[in-house]
Amino acid sequence: MNDMDTVRGPATEEAWSLVRTMLDDMAAMVRTESETELELIEGLRVLGRVTALCSELSLDVDPEAPWFFSMYSPARLVGGPNPDGAYHLAMIDGAHRYRVTGVRGTVAYLGFQVLAGRGLTPRRMAAYVSDHDLTINSDGAFAFVLSVDEPSADDLEGATWVPVPDDSSALLVRQYVADRAVEVPAQFAIECTDQVGVPALPTDEGIAEQLTAMGWTIAKLMTLHKTVLPEAVERPNELFTVEAAALGGENTTPDNLYVLGTFRLALDEALVVEFTPPATRYWSVTIENIWHECIDARRRPSSVTCAAAPVRPDGTVRVVVASSSPASVEDGTSVWLDAGGRHRGFLVIRWLDNPSAPDVRTTVVPVDTA
Repeated sequence: MNDMDTVRGPATEEAWSLVRTMLDDMAAMVRTESETELELIEGLRVLGRVTALCSELSLDVDPEAPWFFSMYSPARLVGGPNPDGAYHLAMIDGAHRYRVTGVRGTVAYLGFQVLAGRGLTPRRMAAYVSDHDLTINSDGAFAFVLSVDEPSADDLEGATWVPVPDDSSALLVRQYVADRAVEVPAQFAIECTDQVGVPALPTDEGIAEQLTAMGWTIAKLMTLHKTVLPEAVERPNELFTVEAAALGGENTTPDNLYVLGTFRLALDEALVVEFTPPATRYWSVTIENIWHECIDARRRPSSVTCAAAPVRPDGTVRVVVASSSPASVEDGTSVWLDAGGRHRGFLVIRWLDNPSAPDVRTTVVPVDTA
């Protein structure tokens, strides 16, 4: 048997075993922590969807020829994203230089976040370019360069330089949309400007590292309900104000402020949430199941933005979380977020541009009086 016929790959096999063990452990967690059959079924489906996402994040990568791919599909909204938005990711390597070009569009918010850290090193935010930071031409076009060393003026070709560390690993793009009927999404692309050859063959060490990262990312996304503000699960129907940094710089951007918590309701109960919106260009209210998955966002009213929520004469907004529509929705004084028969889950309010925290009041009432 010659070298080409020799079967090895011990590190890759060990890493694949880790992925399988992690899947079994997460399935066992779902079975243990589910309070209803619905939670069990949804939890196992979330595990499958998280695995699909983590496979893309870890295995479908080529930093020498990167591309932006959507982290979510119309049905796969796991990990607590904003369903009234879009998230795209490109995998990069600080050893190379990249040029990002695009057109701003008219969405309420556009932000580019550089993440750093490789392998099992925890990810961190290494650079951030908000739409306020972009240099935008009269036609809406923009361009910036990511590199460790400052490029020459000729290399920049009019683009802005964004310095990044040598362990940069990803570029995450967030868009928030207040009104999909009128707002135009941004368009953007990325290219590596270094000369690169044909791709190297996969190695035992390289694929093992990717599979290991995949396994641990599955665990991270499946345990968000236990690691991100765990007191929210212990104290339902109460909301907490949280700055972006407290949720992890790799998970959020510094211009967001969050109010979040959990709801726990009987089928004949409703959680009424009332607040006076701050003067900011974007906010939204979203409910999720207990596994931090958005609830049927395409065909169920489970999220609302500042463009759609009715404001009452006193300037307040009233959101009702329940599994059936309250009468106050009919007279236009409330907006209903449909829990769809779920007795518990998460509620997340996002405020853009980091305003002062508003006073948010919560009350549990019979749904027929909400």
